[in-house]
Amino acid sequence: MATATQIATRALRRLNVYSSGENPPAVDVADAKEALTAMIASWEAEGLTGDILPLDARFEQGVVAMLAVRLAEEYGKQPGEVLVRDAKSGWDQISAAFFAVPKSTFDDGIVNTGHWYQYGIIVGQEGDSLYTPWEASTAYRLREHVQNGSMIYECITAGTSASSGGPTGTGPEITDGTVTWCWRRVAGSPDAE
Repeated sequence: MATATQIATRALRRLNVYSSGENPPAVDVADAKEALTAMIASWEAEGLTGDILPLDARFEQGVVAMLAVRLAEEYGKQPGEVLVRDAKSGWDQISAAFFAVPKSTFDDGIVNTGHWYQYGIIVGQEGDSLYTPWEASTAYRLREHVQNGSMIYECITAGTSASSGGPTGTGPEITDGTVTWCWRRVAGSPDAE
C-alpha cells in the first residue's frame, strides 16, 4: 500500500518533472502531497467519503496518473495521451469500487418496439431483458453485465475472464481471472439486492 509521499513522488516522475532515479526535493513532494489531499477531498463532492490512505494497491496506478495530470499545469507540462488515459481509467476503477450506481427507473408508458443490443443487454420485443451469458477467456469492459447460471453480475474491474467457471455467489467483489464482478441480482428479479 502506497503512502502519500510515495504517490506524490511517483506522480512527479510520471509527469517527467524528475527522472526515475532522481529523488524530488522535499518542497516539491510536499506540494504534490498537498495537491493529492485536495484531489481526494474533491472526491467528496462526487459522493466518495472516508479515509482512503494508505491506498489499496489496485488503485495506485490510477491515482498516481490522476495526480500527475492535476500537477501538469503547475509544472508547465502537457500530459501525454497515455497518462490521460491512465488517469481516466483510474477514476473509472475508483468509481466502480466506491460509488453506488443509482437504481434506474423507467416510465411504465415507455414501450420497446424492437430488438437492440447495448452494454451487454439484449432487449427483446416485449421489453424483456436477457443478459449475455458469461464466457470463458473473454475480455470484459467496466460496467458490462453477464448472466452466469441464475445470477446477474456487473464488471467492476475490466479484464479477461478465467478459462472456466465464471463468477459465483453474491459478493461485492468476485474474482474471475483478471475480472472483478459485483453480484447484482437473481435473473428475472426486478431489483438488485
